[in-house]
Amino acid sequence: MTDDPRNFLNQLTIWKLKAVAEEFGVDVSNCKFKRDFVQKIAAKRLTEEQVRNVLSRPKKRGGEPEQDVKAIGKEIESIARSPTEPLELPRKEEESVEKHLDEALMLRPALFDVDSKAQAAYSKMILGDYYDAIKLNREARLKGLEDFSSFQVYSAAVSIRAADELFSRLVSEKGQLDPILRTALAEAKRAFINGPPKRREETLESLEVLSTKAYDAFMANTEKEEAELMGLLADYESFGTRTDESRRYMEIASQAKRSMNVAEHSKLLKDARDRAERAKDLRMKEIKNTFPIVRAATIAARDAGVETSTAESRLEEARKAYDDGAFARAVEMLASIERQVDAAHLGQIREKRELEARQLESARTTLATHEPILLEASQYGLEAGEGLVHVNTTKTAIDRKDPVTAAKHSVRVKDIVQSMEKDLDAKRIDRGVIKRVEGAKCEKCGQEALYTYPDRTEKCVKCGQKTVTAAAQTPSETPRLEPKKKWVLRW
Repeated sequence: MTDDPRNFLNQLTIWKLKAVAEEFGVDVSNCKFKRDFVQKIAAKRLTEEQVRNVLSRPKKRGGEPEQDVKAIGKEIESIARSPTEPLELPRKEEESVEKHLDEALMLRPALFDVDSKAQAAYSKMILGDYYDAIKLNREARLKGLEDFSSFQVYSAAVSIRAADELFSRLVSEKGQLDPILRTALAEAKRAFINGPPKRREETLESLEVLSTKAYDAFMANTEKEEAELMGLLADYESFGTRTDESRRYMEIASQAKRSMNVAEHSKLLKDARDRAERAKDLRMKEIKNTFPIVRAATIAARDAGVETSTAESRLEEARKAYDDGAFARAVEMLASIERQVDAAHLGQIREKRELEARQLESARTTLATHEPILLEASQYGLEAGEGLVHVNTTKTAIDRKDPVTAAKHSVRVKDIVQSMEKDLDAKRIDRGVIKRVEGAKCEKCGQEALYTYPDRTEKCVKCGQKTVTAAAQTPSETPRLEPKKKWVLRW
């Protein structure tokens, strides 16, 4: 090393000086210019070998994303503080830079000639032809200096153009670019045209460091978003939500990220989340619609003589789990309740074979009474689809002589018809299907709301009290079977 350590330190860029200062604990927080860094580090009396050892080590990676984002501003603080420098180049100057960049990128230097001449000079020297060796070596050196200068220009053009394209894609997502990044790009472009070699190297180094850290910060943020969405999908899938569509959108978003299509990546992630939310809402409705059929299964089993108090209590627990957002637990409990209730119901039927025939006949009677009502409701534009689905399920169960399924789905048919009774009566009144009995009052609620139905029955549309007139034709009801033995569910 030379007597004055500053001679070697002056050849280093600012970021390298910072690395050396950090390694040996030199405080450079107040340094604004390169000479300040050199003076501080030189006072440490380091040898050139010590400095080279520090710079030869690989850079550490994998820090926290938040620290990388904060480090972006610190890396070019000296540039951002310059009040005389604009954040962006004037339009004419920008056009000139772009033209020079295009020209530089067209002239990619090749060092093959330098290697060839250097090898030839060495061969001449070995053979003792010292004159030609000196001559060829001089030509190789001059050619190397010329090509190295071209390579510096070419390399700078590649980094500036790549950084410019990267920043333009980052802008498309956020709508604006960090002023520090914009300033670094403008400084590098200006130094590329008319800056001295040292200035060009410093601004280029700052631009490259900021570009890579901005990219790393973007990637860290996108990975965090993707990880959050993956966790969300896993949670939704735990209670049966179908997320295939959302996962396809995530795969396409990953492809967009690899091609640095920032706007498309952000849009696709949002679409994936929206579809996941819609799929979750649909699954929640499916789970909610499971409660009535499990309740119907419990009622059918109770009517067959099964003790269902425990099942009813667990059904309330499942409802609470659903209301609290514990959908996976609610699904598990509903499936368990229905499975055990059906098993007890079937056991009761096997004990009393005549119970099978009576329950199948009861299901037929329910369909005969309620299916026409559902068909009538659908003609009036009321939603009767679910009830008709249960009607078809009941019919299939009757044909297969499956009293358990027939009983619970016929109970559900009754519930659906009862829930739509008021809306159906309103439609009947509007269309004149039922006629008001003038001056007559309901014996139960005392209101003048009695209407005559086509089967000559009278009904109060307020309280639902139904009166069967002498001329009314009513289907016979199957008497309820009172089994001698009751089954008790074991949980």
